[in-house]
Amino acid sequence: MKSKLQLLKDIAEFLNEETDLQTMLNGALRELVTHTEFETGWVFFINKEGEHELAADYQLPPSMKKRGCHYLKDGSCWCVRAYHKRQLQTATNIFVCSRLEKAQMEFPGENNGITHHATMPLISGHESFGLLNVASPGRVEFDKDELALLESVAFQIGSTLKRIELTAKEKESVVIKERQRLARDLHDSVNQMLFSIGITSHAAKALSDGKKIDEALVSIENTSKHAMKEMKALIWQLKPIGLENGIVHAIESYSGLIGVDVNIELDGFYNVSDAVEIELYRVIQESLNNVMKHSGVKAAHINMTVLDKKLETTVSDKGQGFRLENDTETSYGFSNMRERIRTLGGELDIDTQIGIGTTVKIIVPIEE
Repeated sequence: MKSKLQLLKDIAEFLNEETDLQTMLNGALRELVTHTEFETGWVFFINKEGEHELAADYQLPPSMKKRGCHYLKDGSCWCVRAYHKRQLQTATNIFVCSRLEKAQMEFPGENNGITHHATMPLISGHESFGLLNVASPGRVEFDKDELALLESVAFQIGSTLKRIELTAKEKESVVIKERQRLARDLHDSVNQMLFSIGITSHAAKALSDGKKIDEALVSIENTSKHAMKEMKALIWQLKPIGLENGIVHAIESYSGLIGVDVNIELDGFYNVSDAVEIELYRVIQESLNNVMKHSGVKAAHINMTVLDKKLETTVSDKGQGFRLENDTETSYGFSNMRERIRTLGGELDIDTQIGIGTTVKIIVPIEE
């Protein structure tokens, strides 16, 4: 059996690394029960209306597993009602559990000697998410040290639940911003070109001069090709086609599509996860878009260097530069780019000077 300090350390390390809610709950519950005298445990999530759901469980007695964990999933109990009324604030021994009693009555002898349990709210700041419950055979109550341990673990789980919730909201915000940007690009480029084609084709109907008709048709053809090119570029932004052949190949293909000459230099070998590579590519892609749209030049230099367990990437141009102000950052999409890199545990900085150019510096951690 682990010491209390070692157990809390191990659980904290596990929770700090975990990003999947279900895996986090199952792992923390397993660690708590396996390395203490607790025999079983389960977690309830409880909403603002006081409705609960069984979010996780570990080593339940047979009676509590019967009929799809019926006695844990259905009906109310003192714990859930007390939680909803905010009467539970600390780890508490529960001396009468209607769920355990009903299961024992229907399935005698299958409670594995479990008749009572302890409970603790999952709390983060002023927010509560539900209850962490533990029990052991033949135990009517748990002592102060055991309740203190339960309280500490519950606080750790509550903080992790809040972190996962905030991370999900941040990712959703990034997706919304990306959709809004793509919608603006569609309106500013493809939509305007299609409008131009419509106007030109409508005017061509009234022409009688064969030469002018030919000129109108050439204009329509050129504009439609340009619209197709713009649409392909937007599709690339939605789905990073070409990454299966490596990020360098994908960058070269995309830069050719949008008409930016790019020179790529690699210094050292690196290993990053697929998720990191996709996000890094997205940011480089957006940087090249900014070169194409705002720099006044059609060339960029990309350098990727491995240094001290980090991959440092710079995207630079010798364009007109700009004044780095908050409103400009937003219009250039830099806030969105920073958010992408921040979620990877990295950093993004922009250095720009009027008449000299712009450099976007990206640093992300790499795997061993």
